[in-house]
Amino acid sequence: MPVYDEKTNEVNAKIVYYGPGLSGKTTNIHYIYRKLKPEHKGKLTVLATQTDRTLFFDFLPIELGEIKGIKTRFQVYTVPGQVFYNATRKLILKNVDGIVFVADSARDKLAQNIESFENLEENLAFYKRNLKDIPHVLQYNKRDLPDISSIEELNSALNKYNAPYIEACATKGKGVLETLTTICKMVLRAIKESMEARAAGKVFVEVPPPKTEDKKIEEVKKVEEKPLILFSAGDIKLAGDGEVVIPITLKDKDGNLLKEIEVSFKFSVKEKEGG
Repeated sequence: MPVYDEKTNEVNAKIVYYGPGLSGKTTNIHYIYRKLKPEHKGKLTVLATQTDRTLFFDFLPIELGEIKGIKTRFQVYTVPGQVFYNATRKLILKNVDGIVFVADSARDKLAQNIESFENLEENLAFYKRNLKDIPHVLQYNKRDLPDISSIEELNSALNKYNAPYIEACATKGKGVLETLTTICKMVLRAIKESMEARAAGKVFVEVPPPKTEDKKIEEVKKVEEKPLILFSAGDIKLAGDGEVVIPITLKDKDGNLLKEIEVSFKFSVKEKEGG
């Protein structure tokens, strides 16, 4: 759910690009980054293997100005497509507000698309969420290939909830910005509905206590019983030896600073035998 910071009057929403390996998720992000105006984009963080496949995530904060006096910022991530990085994919889906599923249109990739889509729903179920209740767009990428699945075949296999779909060729930029615009509008519409619900006396933003074994966050939970607002407060850093450090700021619902911490994750790359 979107996080609203009353102190800065800013809404932060999270969009995740999901899909099988080499379907074009990172290509989408790089094209978006090149096309956005400097004042509308933050730092692009890319962690990739030597073969240029996304290992952890791409992160691109996008500022779209103000909506009804509230600043909006989209934090855009991609996930690794390879199945053996599923723990990372699941982690990145936490608190997601909008999803772009990037499917590979090549006919021989249909089974991989279906597997990845099912994996998406399984990982959302881990957080007790359902894709039908989350704004999402299907991007059918690589429409320039000679042997591709038809739109009817792809919709039949993947479009379970009658979501918007866009034909694309990310390497040429076709459909990339249209995809981003579509998912942003859908998320903004959801934010607007939440704001209207808040005006009617319902909860707009609720951040549950984080379920983690991190002792620093557990310490904050013991000290502060008020609802917390949790958001990234700085650039993601590489600390060496496969360690990724994410600065996090914890504030109460009134915008008062409670604690600044750093959450770190470690990853490693292993070659498959004979690979």
